Amino acid sequence: MLQTSRAGRIAVCLMVLAAFHSSSSAEPEPIEKADLLRGPWSGGRVHRESVLFVRGAEGEASAKLLYDAERLLEVRSADGRTTFEAGRDFRPTADGSGLELTADSRIPFLEESALFPPKDSPRSLAHKTGDPETNVLFDNEHWFHDQQVEVSYVPHNPRWDAHVPTFAGDRLPRVAARLKNKEPLTIVVTGDSISNGYNASEFTNAPPFVPPYPKLVASQLERTCGSKVALHNLAVNGWSSAQGAADFDKVTRLDPDLVIIAFGMNDVGRRDPEGFKANIQSMLDQLRDNRPEAEVILVATMTGNPDWRATPAEMFPVYRDALKSLEGPGVVLADLTAVWQRLLKRKRFADLTGNGVNHPNDYGHRVYAQTLLTLLIDPNSASESAD
Repeated sequence: MLQTSRAGRIAVCLMVLAAFHSSSSAEPEPIEKADLLRGPWSGGRVHRESVLFVRGAEGEASAKLLYDAERLLEVRSADGRTTFEAGRDFRPTADGSGLELTADSRIPFLEESALFPPKDSPRSLAHKTGDPETNVLFDNEHWFHDQQVEVSYVPHNPRWDAHVPTFAGDRLPRVAARLKNKEPLTIVVTGDSISNGYNASEFTNAPPFVPPYPKLVASQLERTCGSKVALHNLAVNGWSSAQGAADFDKVTRLDPDLVIIAFGMNDVGRRDPEGFKANIQSMLDQLRDNRPEAEVILVATMTGNPDWRATPAEMFPVYRDALKSLEGPGVVLADLTAVWQRLLKRKRFADLTGNGVNHPNDYGHRVYAQTLLTLLIDPNSASESAD
């Protein structure tokens, strides 16, 4: 049984089809509220980490945090409209690793069985890995956002035992110099639906209207570095790296200073990392032939739902390693694959997803932006505090 006070429209489109998108007329959330100069690896307070409460066959509905909480600062609905109260709506779990709901909580939750509904169920996709009779919960608008909660807290002894993104100014010297000198910067993004903006709340026309990660990156660069950033987002939902390579002339025609290449989610199911690498290499070759001064960030995609047949978990690090082999002068890797794997050591995929299978929620888009900004902004010259 699904426990929720709001029903989203049933989504019937597959990953490669476009969901209807109404442009939001509302103002996006101010960039200063996004806390983009720190990532989950940074230590210190945790800002608006997302969770989705799930109830198993026994016990109360609960959710795990990335770190044990020493002190809770705020628990609020993902739309920002409701602040929940300790004791009334939730309480810390006995081991301090997360939160559980009270009997009269106002916070929505799912039954664990709802994550994997029977075949042909509404709001679902075929199928769970190894089980054609069981689907995976899916909605490509803001239904997941409506169920999720954001938690800000002071962690107890936080330990990020995984890849830590670092400033890449020595490997992106031209971009770093332009930002240091407050010169204009042209960024072109090519990628799939994640980079296109699915399921950021601005994209789905839902409060608090957090923009997709490319907009977050551009806005924070302007705010922190003082450069005027021209952002051209050419990402297309459903595209694989092959389509990106075939269409890459559109990227070079925009005369970019920085190109963000972000494919993989729609490639991993093919289990062909060498073909993927060849497609990315084709993009790099085209760029060198037409815009040799441009620099590149290769984005190793977030991982998909490990229980969905189209996103085999074991392939993501293989595809990431294919990208890593292409690093060199002017070409660096943003390893979202490693970041997501670390997040999922403690958290459910449902905590981080915008659609249940292969898109990030607002928190995920912010983590994408935090990772890219760490590569681009010199921590010694950033004008904003990371406290």
